[in-house]
Amino acid sequence: MQDKKINQYISHQLVKAREELNLTQKNVQEKGIIKQSNLSKIENGVQNISASKLFILANFYKKPISFFFHNENQ
Repeated sequence: MQDKKINQYISHQLVKAREELNLTQKNVQEKGIIKQSNLSKIENGVQNISASKLFILANFYKKPISFFFHNENQ
């Protein structure tokens, strides 16, 4: 899988996880997790997410890290 497609998939999954909890980007910022502007850039594929920030968001969204990666067997 190409880097761009992987990043798009991760971005999509981040939006999905956030919306499942009925959170806005502003809500995430208010909890001190990440700035809204940075989260917007990540979710829109403008900026890549670091492994550490993905780990923090996964925990905040109560998702296993595997949720953010495509499994070819699915």
